[in-house]
Amino acid sequence: MLQSEKRLKARHREKNYFKRPRSTQDLIPVDTVYPDGMFLSNGNLYSKSYRFSDINYQIAGQAEKEGIIRDMRALAKGCTPGEMSQITIVNRHINRELLERLQYAEQGDGLDELRGEMNEILENQAGRGTGIIQERYFTASVGKSTPREAAIHFDRVGTELALGFANMGSKLRPIGLSDRLRILHDFYRPGDENYWHFDFEDKQRKRHSFKDSIAPMSFLPAPDYFKIGSRYVRVLAMTEYASWIHDDTVEELINLDTEMILSVNFLPVPTEEAVKYYTKKLDSLEANSMRFQQKQLQRMQVASPEPYNFRKDRDAITDSLNDIIQKDLGMVVSTVTIAHMADSLEQLDSDTELIRNVTRGKNCEFNICTEQQLDALNTALPYGLDRISMDRSLTTETLAAFVPFSAQEICDPSGVLYGQNAVTRNLVVVDRLAKSSGNGFVLGMTGGGKSFFCKNELVSLRLKYPPDKADFLLLDPEQEYGKVVTELGGEVYHVGQDSINPFDLELDMDERNPLAYKTEFITTFCEKVSEGDGLDAQTKSLIDRAVRAVYKDYIKSKGRYLPPLLGDFRAALQKMSNPRAEELALSLERFVDGALNTFSKPSNIDTGNSLICYSLSGLRDQMKPIGTLITLDHLLGRVMRNYKAGKITFVYADEFALLFQDEDTGKFFSNLWRRIRKYNGYCTGATQNVEEVLDSESGRAMLSNTDFVVMLNQSPSNAQRLSELYKITENQRTYFTNTQPGHGLMKIGGAMIPFISTVPADTKLYRLLSTNPREGKWS
Repeated sequence: MLQSEKRLKARHREKNYFKRPRSTQDLIPVDTVYPDGMFLSNGNLYSKSYRFSDINYQIAGQAEKEGIIRDMRALAKGCTPGEMSQITIVNRHINRELLERLQYAEQGDGLDELRGEMNEILENQAGRGTGIIQERYFTASVGKSTPREAAIHFDRVGTELALGFANMGSKLRPIGLSDRLRILHDFYRPGDENYWHFDFEDKQRKRHSFKDSIAPMSFLPAPDYFKIGSRYVRVLAMTEYASWIHDDTVEELINLDTEMILSVNFLPVPTEEAVKYYTKKLDSLEANSMRFQQKQLQRMQVASPEPYNFRKDRDAITDSLNDIIQKDLGMVVSTVTIAHMADSLEQLDSDTELIRNVTRGKNCEFNICTEQQLDALNTALPYGLDRISMDRSLTTETLAAFVPFSAQEICDPSGVLYGQNAVTRNLVVVDRLAKSSGNGFVLGMTGGGKSFFCKNELVSLRLKYPPDKADFLLLDPEQEYGKVVTELGGEVYHVGQDSINPFDLELDMDERNPLAYKTEFITTFCEKVSEGDGLDAQTKSLIDRAVRAVYKDYIKSKGRYLPPLLGDFRAALQKMSNPRAEELALSLERFVDGALNTFSKPSNIDTGNSLICYSLSGLRDQMKPIGTLITLDHLLGRVMRNYKAGKITFVYADEFALLFQDEDTGKFFSNLWRRIRKYNGYCTGATQNVEEVLDSESGRAMLSNTDFVVMLNQSPSNAQRLSELYKITENQRTYFTNTQPGHGLMKIGGAMIPFISTVPADTKLYRLLSTNPREGKWS
């Protein structure tokens, strides 16, 4: 045994190793906990855990996989020599409470039939996947004299680990005390996962032990398993390793439909000690070989060939020694354990055999830790301990093959259903409000399911948020949303027929100059009306003067008076007796008294409805840029009003690429996109013309800085440009090129989720959402 391993085993063993636990609290090998999440065990052994995110290793290309393994190798080699590190993957089933939380309760508002269909779709899709949620943790342990020394050490280690995982595309974050204890609570108290509360200060004040909050209610041991509550648990350890570890070994284990905790504990060994260890083994082997040859020569008077096992062992030791000396690889002492759970002993035995069969196919062997189940369990749980003697010396290259990644998943407890993960078939549940930027894009060719997807999300959010909590505002240039809006109890307004006053203003008294934004908008409106090359500085000053004049009484009354009209603004210009002002007033005449006076009247849109669709299809070509601009301004005013009332606003802009065909509307929409989050608003843009958006500087900036992007079927050129923008790999690109409607790739923050979104064709929901003129099935 290596000296490093001997010292570590001594530290990780309990002082009273053979003492029988007198209570379930004694099962927990932790002496003290600290508010920052550190644990203290065995007097001077500190540990800290970090959570890291999954990456799409399963669908990565070969070159990308090799790069991840290289990064894993570098991460293992960079860990502190002589100190234990632990990678833990926790598999647990989605609990029933989460599914019930995602379902829609009946409200008696005429939409319960849709709620029932949405609930049925949720149940069906949940049943198709494994229903397994995976959590990943990295635990580091170190022997230090004081908590301060340990905290300083973990601060440095955390920074280095975060950089190492970032190179692989994973995010690593330290977890606090409550979150770390909850991992143990959910294991020790099955069925009580939703009943967790821990207040460290309250425990200290009452002088209660932290173990009272996590210790199991009952623990019944047996030689090869134990029972916690009503659940059976068995721990296995890997005892035979293949000469070449396949990189999908861990992946196949964690993708089994069983709850388990898989841990890879490893101890980095100093290079000098590793070289000495392998040199000593090689010398011992050569001595044994020489003795064998001498005995054979004495007995048979003839030199016999060296046995195969000698040659095999020599090659293995020589290869490892060369890897360390020439390839600059490291050496680690590793222990791989699995603690798996079942509701019955029969199911436990069946799962044990399944796990062993999977690893046998990889030329590895798992055996039951008979008569040492408790020590093996404390090795598997994320304590940063190693209490069993089932170690194996490996190079960091071999260790790196235990890749702890599979496929990225997202299941926000407070979100809505978007479909299934195309790789794992688990639910894709997203809460856009919880993201740093809740704005989103839905991109897809005609027939790719773009409008269907947006309407499906609209229905989901409408059913989730009651009218007093959220408003939904839609820009509809092609009359695609009228049917679903009417069914959901909303109103459709035809811009150009219904009147919108461009001088409506929602005062934001928190701003230093509440008229600054409106003045900018009116200036842009006047530029459109003038149909020239733009307005000079003098004309803009006149506009600013006129705007302040017509809003004087309105602002003085803090919005209690009626807002001014376009005619009032034109009259203010005429009163200036200035040639430039008179020219501008003349340009406005046809929009006030002439045939284009649609926007010269007070707004007649009932803004009391929480779902409004602005149909732009009735606008003539000459009025489209102006009408769209005024609609966007009116929409922003509604968002600001909702913010004051404490309401959320969801904005949908269908075929938003059309907005960028006009420079001013494109800039306005880009400005709306940036400002809306400030007012608790969330904007979604849908388009089939991705190239037009990318060719616009502001459109490209919007796409680059958006956390939620849905890419449905794309043309090869659009797919190439999106891949360059979001650094999408070749394998990931296949999920949104030449695909069926409703299949695509979803970018959520830094995660890329291949997904499938389907609605049964025999439902009312499908008939409501479908825009297929042939009424073909979308499946």
